Amino acid sequence: MTIEEIRKKYADGDIDVKSYALQMFKKYEELFCYQELLEKSKVKEIIIREKEILYKIRLDSPFEDCNEYEILMEMYKKDCAAVPNTILSIGEYEPLELDMVGRIVSYMNEGIFFDIGANLGWYTLNMKKQYPDLKVYAFEPIEDNYNKVKKNLEWNDLNQVKVFNIGLYHENTMLRFYYDVCASGASSLENLRGDEETREVMCKVERLDDVVKEQNISAMDFVKCDVEGAELFVYKGGFESIKKYKPVIFSEILRKWSAKFGYHPNDIIDLLAEAGYQCYVIKEKGKLRKFGRVNEQTLETNYFFMHVDKHAQIIRDLVEE
Repeated sequence: MTIEEIRKKYADGDIDVKSYALQMFKKYEELFCYQELLEKSKVKEIIIREKEILYKIRLDSPFEDCNEYEILMEMYKKDCAAVPNTILSIGEYEPLELDMVGRIVSYMNEGIFFDIGANLGWYTLNMKKQYPDLKVYAFEPIEDNYNKVKKNLEWNDLNQVKVFNIGLYHENTMLRFYYDVCASGASSLENLRGDEETREVMCKVERLDDVVKEQNISAMDFVKCDVEGAELFVYKGGFESIKKYKPVIFSEILRKWSAKFGYHPNDIIDLLAEAGYQCYVIKEKGKLRKFGRVNEQTLETNYFFMHVDKHAQIIRDLVEE
């Protein structure tokens, strides 16, 4: 029975005040269970307010001599797979990937970071917290998620991030997206999960090359791209900028998602190789290893691409054979 159902039973006179107080207290006792979760999680505080619930997440810098930092993220109804919920349940979220992105960005901490497929802003928040001088451009096509990114930035006093309510693609147009209400991070141009609450929404998409020109962007140092299967089209629409500025690229690539878009992950590896890039995957905390081709035995889903000349120092420091 929910709290609201108990309250209604009391209001309707179906239970007396003593039974009402007892049943409500049993609900309150569940708060002690949350204490146990906090002890084992990077979420260290849950702030319940009249109009919102906030998670305070405490994280470590990738460098031992740096201080911890905190991020506030809002909890949303129905979005059960949202990053802060995952952290509360599991303890952390993509810790090796977040650590590696932070290490690489340390080589360019006054540079320009692109968060393509920002969702709720997890990587944007973390990089700006670690590197305040980093200039961040975040892209999120789903309007609800776009508004959540902006709100999460406000909670963390990071209002200098430039957030675009567009997706990046290989052409400029309006496209139908599937907004996955219960797992907003799985929202995509394809209906990936087929959940009954998934909604169809029209969103604007543009070529990265055109955005770079329109915004007079003079550099690209790091690109994080997680767009649930459409990654190849992002790179095709930004290939001239990639060749010109040679950013480090951190990309999710899943065989099952790319198949829905009619290509194979190796198509991305081949495209970026044309621009002088080598692919890497995480070997262990703080270290990468060179990666060749995706096959049916491949377990990795997150890949780093670095230009063999421009990023030679990073490769020397972080890559182990």
